[in-house]
Parts: sequence; structure tokens; C-alpha cells
Amino acid sequence: MERKRKNTKQRILEESMKLFSVHGFEAVSIRAIADAVGVGNSALYKHYKNKQEILEAIVDYSKAYFLEKGCGQMREIESKEAFVYSCLEMFHFQTRDEWMVMFRRLLLIEQFKNPEMAKIYRDFFIDLPVISQMKIFETLMEKGYMKHKNARLLAMELFSPFFLYHTAPDMENVEEVLKEHVENFWEENFICR
Repeated sequence: MERKRKNTKQRILEESMKLFSVHGFEAVSIRAIADAVGVGNSALYKHYKNKQEILEAIVDYSKAYFLEKGCGQMREIESKEAFVYSCLEMFHFQTRDEWMVMFRRLLLIEQFKNPEMAKIYRDFFIDLPVISQMKIFETLMEKGYMKHKNARLLAMELFSPFFLYHTAPDMENVEEVLKEHVENFWEENFICR
């Protein structure tokens, strides 16, 4: 979240996210959230009627944040260097951005308890990146930068190793491996200009 002076509503979201991403949604009480924010329960209820509404606000914020910051990484691709840079920046965003790391952890904790959370996890960390990349590839094919192939399969091929390393981002040389993967992907699928 923005580093400007935060209002109580923003602080509730941030502290809730911190607590949910460590303890899980069910284990965190309204009292624990209010204590973390430094307000009473009644002050918290002025902003959110219950914990579920806080969770829904976290999901809505996360989606907007992902679309703004994350998908913005993959806009203008006109060279191999720009393509490699964009792919690695998207990986960094998903694995190093504090908010996105907490959000992914929250969804991982909750996906086995709650089918809706499992769906949100799939939507955010599998489907949204693949669909976004597919649309970019379709545009690049139309512009003549890429060979015409199945854009969805190409997006899945590109994204799969990135998703694999989401689960182990601290692996040694992961960035080098991903960089080499993206470079090879470019060589196989883009038209040299």
C-alpha cells in the first residue's frame, strides 16, 4: 500500500493482511486486528462490518494492485532485452513485492480450507498471468514480432517455470535460469528484426 500517511481504513487492511498471511483467516479475530491497528473494536466496525468484508477488500485491492503494477510490466515489447527485462520484473513483482508475497501466502494457507480462496489463488497466480501474457502475444503476432502460433500455449510455456519458482524464489541462480528460459523462448518464437 502507499507509503503516504495512512488512514484507519488502510491500516486495518494492512494489519489484517499481515495477520491473515501468517495465521490464516479463521485464526485471526477482530480483536487481534483492532489491537494491531491500535483501535477499539467499535472503531474497526465503523469501517468494516466484519472480517469477511475486510478479506473482500484485501482481494479487491490486491487485484487492482496486481493489474496496475504487475501487468504494467508487460506493455511495450519491441526487443529481446525489453522482453527479458519485462518477464523478470514481473517475476520480481510476484515474488518480492511485500503485499503480493503476503497475499500469495494468505491464499496458499486458505486454499485447502476454502474453495473460494483456491479459486482466487488460481485466478491471480495462474490464470491472470497466462491470460495477460496470451493477450500480449496476440498483439505481438498481429504486429509481426512473433510467429503465429497458439498464444495460450505460448503463454503457458513461458509462464510455467516462473510459476514453479514462485514456490522456491530463494533458489540459487533462479534469476539466471529464468533469464535463459526467456531468451530461449524469444529465439524460438519471435521474428528476428
